[in-house]
Amino acid sequence: MNKRIISLCLAMLLMLASASAAFSDIADSKLSQTASVLDALGIMQGVGGSRFDPGSALTRAQFCKLAVTAMGFTDVSAYGSYTIFPDVKNGHWAAQYINAAVRHPDLKKQSIIRGYADGTFGPDKTVSFGEACTMLLRMLGYTEEDIGPFWPADYIARAQLVGITEGVSITNPLGGINRGDAATMLLNTLGASMKGSESTLIDKTASSTVKNCILLATSETDATLAANEALFFENGAVAASPRKTAGTLDKSLIGVHGTVVIGKGSEKVVIGVVPNAYKTETFTVRSVAADRVSTDAQTLRPDADTSLYVARERAAGKYTEMWSSVQSGDTLTCYYDAYGALQLLAVLPTVSMVSDSTFVYGVATSVSIPQEYKIVKNGAQVDRSKLQKYDVVTLDAANKQALVSDARISGQYTAGGPTASYPQTVTLYGQSYTIPSNAAALFRDIRLKDYITLLFDVSGNVAAAYPRSVVSADMQGVVTGIKDTQATIALTNGLTIKAEIDTSDPTDVKGSINPNDLLGHMVSIAQSTGDKASLTAKPFSTKTSGSWTIADAKLGTSPVSPRVRVYEEVLSGAPLSAISVSDIKAATVSSEQIRYTVTDSAGTVTDIVLGDVTGDSWVYGIGSVTDEDTTYQVILRHWDGSKTATNTYRALGISKGLNDIPVGVPKGYISGGERASSSLSTLSLTLVDTVDRAAFDGVSGVRTGKGYYPLADGIGVYSTAQKEFISLQSAKSNYNTFRVYANKTAENGGKIRVIVAS
Repeated sequence: MNKRIISLCLAMLLMLASASAAFSDIADSKLSQTASVLDALGIMQGVGGSRFDPGSALTRAQFCKLAVTAMGFTDVSAYGSYTIFPDVKNGHWAAQYINAAVRHPDLKKQSIIRGYADGTFGPDKTVSFGEACTMLLRMLGYTEEDIGPFWPADYIARAQLVGITEGVSITNPLGGINRGDAATMLLNTLGASMKGSESTLIDKTASSTVKNCILLATSETDATLAANEALFFENGAVAASPRKTAGTLDKSLIGVHGTVVIGKGSEKVVIGVVPNAYKTETFTVRSVAADRVSTDAQTLRPDADTSLYVARERAAGKYTEMWSSVQSGDTLTCYYDAYGALQLLAVLPTVSMVSDSTFVYGVATSVSIPQEYKIVKNGAQVDRSKLQKYDVVTLDAANKQALVSDARISGQYTAGGPTASYPQTVTLYGQSYTIPSNAAALFRDIRLKDYITLLFDVSGNVAAAYPRSVVSADMQGVVTGIKDTQATIALTNGLTIKAEIDTSDPTDVKGSINPNDLLGHMVSIAQSTGDKASLTAKPFSTKTSGSWTIADAKLGTSPVSPRVRVYEEVLSGAPLSAISVSDIKAATVSSEQIRYTVTDSAGTVTDIVLGDVTGDSWVYGIGSVTDEDTTYQVILRHWDGSKTATNTYRALGISKGLNDIPVGVPKGYISGGERASSSLSTLSLTLVDTVDRAAFDGVSGVRTGKGYYPLADGIGVYSTAQKEFISLQSAKSNYNTFRVYANKTAENGGKIRVIVAS
């Protein structure tokens, strides 16, 4: 049977924790989500006062009501006027539900609940684990003939097989279940297949459903959405327009992959989302490039057409178009379809852990940080003395820690609404930022066109605003994307901005800046009048002294943030290429290989620029060059993993001598651009040896006269006869002579980067 079993192990929701819970007495994020779903569906509500009371026992009468409601029978008033069981009189609050379960034509045949042998029902008795499993299985259409005669053992075993007990730890079949366990089992049952059918119970509670959907945003997380609207990924893409919802869906449901439930009312609005069992994975991003995402666990290589959604950008598109919007430290969620194929990458909205416990340190509105709390600033534990005035602190009571951020953006306040002196949104550099009510009050003395600084909490939400004369931001970062004259800049404080570039430059011989020359470079940012930003290349003038011992997270005597952003500058003046710490195979990076570092106000190293440490920040292939009227055109043919790809670079200056030879071009240069870059450097590869096919150790390495060399991952082979790249396997089947080229000696970490077959 094809089962759609609900999985409540949704790791991506751990970031939301209890801050976004609908009920104040649920600390567990999984149970919080479960309760929110059932409440939205009108099946299982709280007990009042924003409480769910998950630990209280559940009676047989209460469970019967849940079961009947979950099967889509909300109006059973006709069954409350008579008595079936002597201990459930017609005036009993649950009589209509109990009687309906026994007498309703569509429920009677399933016998979801029965009385005792003495004729009583026992409405106030705590429902046992065995009884709950039995009722839920009967709701799915199972009978004793399907399960077996031994109660409750056979029923519990089948419930485990179907997935009903997923997420509960009860072992005593006669032990009572509480409201929390009942909610978990009930939601599991809603998503499980009916016996012998593809339909589910959730189909009975809705007028219609939309399967394989992901809730991406609500009006609470995206200011462009109206109240009672939500944005979904559906039908294989991020929806072009939002859906109407019955109220604002709880934030704990954001990121849920499942079935959208459309209510039975006349308006046909979304009333909830029921999770499915499709695979999801959540990673912390270490670095990102056009062809990969390096995470804390592995390197992902999504197809160029894979959908990518970035909440803070309020934008979605193909990975090849959106990758530069992802930044180090982001939580990236990977969603797969029923067949295990990756269908969406998402950086979801972030929510402060405990919003009412977030404050600006060192000002009149600050609160005390308990002495037993540890201080975690920008991901690194620091001494309390490292706290600075205007740091943003979020108290995490569950883990007894104070999470501290010094992320800031300074710029001109160009728009705010609905009232500039008490805004819900403000605009800096053409970007809109949502302002919470407590921060909005700080705008009373701020006017449009003033230069201000926004302060952000650890989740990337605006926490406060001040005039730039009071507190300012160190506005420097790496340009990770250029589209026409708009730049995407990953700031060294962990934030990302998009800004229109002020290209005017009276000192430039052409009177303007070439935006292509900024891509991949560290820049300082100043705001010109309006939303345009003036970008200036930043020289690498300072660095923290000492070597970087990776395992100890120390650079000299300074701590290195666990979320450190690392770049390679493979040649002086080449674009920076983001890499992951895991890409560095050496245990220690010498001081000579470190070109630039950035530290936060606590002295923790947050950004490091290295030289050519990994050898992976090049595009390797066969290069040639042609002269144009005033520029050079470099053509690089390379293997993209499945076929020959061709990059064309235009530059004002280039090393001559490229004539169908193996070279490397630094990653980050714009290929196919209309405007030529000022210069373009290349790396000449060294011919190590000429070998036959027997020298290859599979796809791992090759034995040469100069020793054993590893092969670069996914390497292809250039055929001089075909003037195309082919796979290594195909090359070994058709050729016997191979020239192998390396970027460095094997002793210095070199690999075979290009193979030429003839």
